[in-house]
Amino acid sequence: MKLPIHKFLAFLTSALLFFSCSGNGTSPTQEETQSGNKDLLSLDLEYNDSVFSTTISNTSVTNDSEFPFLAEQVSVKSFQISENATADISIGQTLNINESPYSFTVTAEDQTTKNYTLIITKDEGLQIEPNSNIEERSSYNLQSSDVYVDGAQLTRDFDRSHLTAYADFNNDGNTDVLISSGLFQSYSYSPIRLYLGDGTGFNSDYCECGGQCSEFSCNSFTELPNALPNGYEGMQHPRKILIGDYNNDNLPDAFIIGHGYDADPFPGESPILLINNGSGFDYQKLSSISGFFHGGSSADFDNDGDLDIFINGAPGDEEAVFLINDGSGNFTNTAEFIDSEFHHNTKYYTSEFIDIDSDGFIDLLIAGHEHEGANTLILWGNSSGKYYKNLSSTIPQVNGFNIVVDIDAVDIDNDGDMDLILNRVDSDNFYQNYYLQIASNDGNGNFSDVTSNSIANNSGSDWYLWVHIQDLNNDGKSDLYMETDHKNNLKWFGNGNFN
Repeated sequence: MKLPIHKFLAFLTSALLFFSCSGNGTSPTQEETQSGNKDLLSLDLEYNDSVFSTTISNTSVTNDSEFPFLAEQVSVKSFQISENATADISIGQTLNINESPYSFTVTAEDQTTKNYTLIITKDEGLQIEPNSNIEERSSYNLQSSDVYVDGAQLTRDFDRSHLTAYADFNNDGNTDVLISSGLFQSYSYSPIRLYLGDGTGFNSDYCECGGQCSEFSCNSFTELPNALPNGYEGMQHPRKILIGDYNNDNLPDAFIIGHGYDADPFPGESPILLINNGSGFDYQKLSSISGFFHGGSSADFDNDGDLDIFINGAPGDEEAVFLINDGSGNFTNTAEFIDSEFHHNTKYYTSEFIDIDSDGFIDLLIAGHEHEGANTLILWGNSSGKYYKNLSSTIPQVNGFNIVVDIDAVDIDNDGDMDLILNRVDSDNFYQNYYLQIASNDGNGNFSDVTSNSIANNSGSDWYLWVHIQDLNNDGKSDLYMETDHKNNLKWFGNGNFN
């Protein structure tokens, strides 16, 4: 079909104007290619099905948001370059973050090139420097004592349960005893007492009170009156006492964790901070925190010169809480330093800060009801300061004894790495019998159960709160000491050969 003459003239005029504007009778795309257009227009990266866009500035390419700390590899999701250009990268290509920066080239159609640098960054967290002495001031390191007491005998109160903690609170060179008491399934508050030692205490087979020991007296310890201020509240059901110098004044302080009324609706209670003032304690209830807390530990996990605290327990609004110290014993609570899966709906009740692999980063050991999904884990400490499920080791379970109430670590077999002692409780007959498990470390963070080859008479009736590892008979070998309130305490003596 022929165009009418006036439409043909109009089309011809438009065409002439176009070629006149382009300057050389070619299309703009052709002109750009011939002039060496070799630009990277966009680049998207991918990690765990999430897309991370980048910013291109001249020849520098950076990701807009940081990749997670545990990310090691990312892939090229997509990219755009100038028309008719090529690049020596490809969609789906794997990039190792630790090998960043990457260099690649975009080549134009006329074979001129442009070199780009891709810098991949990830969230480095706190960027903690390792500290070979990171465990020195931890509550785990300070929990062992040269003498143990029966709290019920020392207080002469056989109605309550009693928690004990040991330190030289008055700086006279002798071990003293701090006791926090509670009533089972009661909303009543019970007292906290401080007993000063005279240095004559020693460990015996039963009451462990030291000195001349009878059923109702321990004459090597004397209660300090008015050790706490008038009107202090005390605890409903204390569960663990952490010892540490929380305000950096070279005096041992105490942090008491409790879970409150032990039945539905499990309302919980607030922890208590006792700051040593030289003649007793200043008392502070951390009312902003409340939970069914059973376990906890303190250490300078972020290596900033002061002791921080981790507490855990379930059920609760927040079941894993970090208390970050400002250096003067003032704490801010947060949950950001542990994976979110440990925040709610867990069955974790105990924890310890121990540097298991001796790398200068404190590791977080957590345990509880394995039969309800709470595998016993070592969450490996790292430079980010956050504890990850994907950066952990799992400890073997023991059928029928799937409740772990305490964990200790020592190099029992003298092979240069830390092995574990787990204090387990009967999970079929709820909290009625105990079982001591020994787990051997292969040096690479893998643990195997060697209990049957390492310890005899490791189970029995009743259950015990704590197991300590220390040299009880001064022969240079690690021994085990199992204690709880008003029961026969138990000892196993090591031969230095993992037995």
